[in-house]
Amino acid sequence: MTDDPGTDRRPTGRILLSSTAAPLAVAAAGALVLRSWHAQLPDPIATHWNLDGTADGFAGLPATIALLLGFGVLFAALGFGLARAADTDPALTRAVAATVTGTVAFVTALIVLVTGSQRGLADAAAASPPGASLLAALGIGVALGVVAAAAVPRWSRGPAAPPAADAPRIPLGADELVAWTRSVATGNVTTIVLVAAIGIVAALSVLTRLWILLGLAVLLAVLVALTCSIRVTVDVRGVTVAGLFGWPHLHTPLGAIASASVTDVAPLKHFGGYGYRMAVLGPLRGARGFVLRGGPALVLHRRDGARTLVVVDDAATAAGLVNALVETGPRHPQ
Repeated sequence: MTDDPGTDRRPTGRILLSSTAAPLAVAAAGALVLRSWHAQLPDPIATHWNLDGTADGFAGLPATIALLLGFGVLFAALGFGLARAADTDPALTRAVAATVTGTVAFVTALIVLVTGSQRGLADAAAASPPGASLLAALGIGVALGVVAAAAVPRWSRGPAAPPAADAPRIPLGADELVAWTRSVATGNVTTIVLVAAIGIVAALSVLTRLWILLGLAVLLAVLVALTCSIRVTVDVRGVTVAGLFGWPHLHTPLGAIASASVTDVAPLKHFGGYGYRMAVLGPLRGARGFVLRGGPALVLHRRDGARTLVVVDDAATAAGLVNALVETGPRHPQ
């Protein structure tokens, strides 16, 4: 949960480059590649395959290029608007850049790879389904999304205020050492929905023989197992959130915390879902952390202006201990 405060100024040029110019450039590059293949492609080209792997959807190359450019323009506009909405939040701005650029890169790469595989065909009906192309496009999308995020440097939003007078506190003796820990897990309904979704994906893989879906189901199962339960610990070192099997493991040093508070979180309303999330809109905009269920959350107000949180039982006690430790200064176990 730690961040490098970086520069003191909002890097407007870098933000526009990563969230607006980059998706436009990626889509334009893809369109140029498609246009250069015009003489080598069947007319129309295959754009969709049924469950048997037979091409059943077709489109002309000009329409495909127009669709790709329109998609790029749409996401560039979305990136521009969301980056403006993110305002002074570095983490949210970087997430916007990664999402819009990565999504356009994925779609562009998929269209280019699928279309390129049809070069030399007399009839697009003979085109093979895009199994390997899907994986390659996904990898390209993730890679360019990471690059877009990395291109936006972190910047400081100014120091956070110390604990307010009415903030929760736990009285501590001068030499007293105290620790607090609680575990939290996803709710029953959420768990049932996740397991059902994984089962459906696995069943579709068997029925359609698209083994890439089985790999996706296994990956989802591993991620759910790793993140379905976490433990939150507050002690003299700071606040630590660790998964059931030790990963993920996120630690916020006590020296990086300005204060702590408690807020009620509605996962769908505030974060749009469950898991490790970041709020895009609303009163918690820019806050990120673990939201495995709804309820009271421990909110850490970092000295660099960032907010991290975790929904956990007895969050008020945790916040009180954090504030007491922040105000009394570092303590070291004997």
